[in-house]
Formats: sequence, structure tokens, C-alpha cells
Amino acid sequence: MLYPLSPTLFNHYSSKIAALPPHTPLSPSDLLTPQFLVAQTGRIAIYYIPFEVVNPAAKVMIVGITPGWTQMELAYRVARDNLKSGLPSFEVLRKVKATASFAGSIRGNLVQMLDGIGLHEALGISSSLLLFEQHFDMFYPTSVIRFPVFVNGKGYTGSSPGITKTPLFHPYIYGRLSEEVRLVKDALVIPLGDSATAVMQLLINRGVLASERCLVGFPHPSGANGWRKIRYEQNRDDLHMKVQYWFKKQR
Repeated sequence: MLYPLSPTLFNHYSSKIAALPPHTPLSPSDLLTPQFLVAQTGRIAIYYIPFEVVNPAAKVMIVGITPGWTQMELAYRVARDNLKSGLPSFEVLRKVKATASFAGSIRGNLVQMLDGIGLHEALGISSSLLLFEQHFDMFYPTSVIRFPVFVNGKGYTGSSPGITKTPLFHPYIYGRLSEEVRLVKDALVIPLGDSATAVMQLLINRGVLASERCLVGFPHPSGANGWRKIRYEQNRDDLHMKVQYWFKKQR
């Protein structure tokens, strides 16, 4: 069961989202504007996205770095269209989360990699793709940084500036993300890539996250990650074993 995070910002932004122009796709000039700007320090800008539901009953929690432009644009478009159709706010937020989380080519890579380590078998479903569809109740997708981050106008990749060394990001790491880890208390946590893994290690060191819950070694599924396939093949057997162990232990 999904629940809205409290306090929700969606009530503040919903009228602005509903008033967005009707064209598809939306453009950076529509969304990367002062009305959706959450925080800015120097070359780093953080913008709102309507990812405001959490699933405490999830069996799997996947942690990216930050929503990218593809996810941001789709999230706003889904929210805009469903607000205009009169859907209640919570239903809008649920649709946005399921539709836009890890959307684009990254989702196909992610599903393939998850199936390759047997996650779908451990969950008793035919494919990890169904986590985004009829089995979304098992799943909680999220990011280290709650909102889309842009550095000099380009999507942030987690390395420059360093994600753990940037004070602007600390409220998201030690606030929102820590809260999510505590709420989604029985899920296997899968951080995507080195940057997200480094953050989860900080939470392990602080006692927020048990190390046995964290699947270390899963590469980031972005097509821009040139080492993705090599590292995945190197780690796949170990990742498969850890997945099987975790879900066997939960039975």
C-alpha cells in the first residue's frame, strides 16, 4: 500500500503543474523555471518532482542517484494530465510514481539486470518488469536525492560534485532517504552504482540500515555507464546468491 509522505509539497505545486502548457513533450523552458526551483547553490540547482508516495510494505527498494530529465518530464506530464482529468491527488501521485520511476531506456536495462540475478524468481513473478505494473505493491523505487538535480544545466551523475561531500545534499541523505529506509523496513535495498552505494554505506555506518539488507555491487543501469556490462558479469553470481539468501530468510 502506497502512502503520501508527510508533509506533502504536492498541494503547493499542483495548481502550477495543472497550468503547464498542453504540448508533449514538455521542454526545459517549461520545467526548469523559478516556480519549480527547490534549492540552488552556485552551479547546482534542485527542482521539484511529484514523487511523494512511499510503500512501507515493499519487498524491494531500489535507490538511484536522482531523477533525470526523462523521468522529470514524464512525471510532470502524467501529473498535469491526471490533474486536468480530475483524479484525486493521491491517485495522481501513485500514477506518477509507477509511470515515471526509472522511465526510459534505463528501465529496460534495469529489468534485464534484475532478472539476470533472479529477483523475479525470488519474488515469485514472471519478470521484474511487473514491479512497475501489476506488482507495484511489492516495490519502492526512490533516489538518494529526492528531486532532480542539475549541475550547470546538465543532469547530475553523482560524481561531480561528490554526492556525499556536498552539504546541499545532506538533508536529503540524512533526512528523507533515512526516513524512507526506516519506513520500508523489510525491503531488500538495491543501490544503483557506486555513488548510491557510497550513500547507503554512510547509512549503514550510522545504524540506519542493516548491512545484510543492502545489495552491494549492482552497477548503475544507465547506458552511459561504460563499465556496466563488465561489472555486472563480474558480480552477477554473487548478487544472485545474495538475493536468494535474503528472500529465503524472509520466508
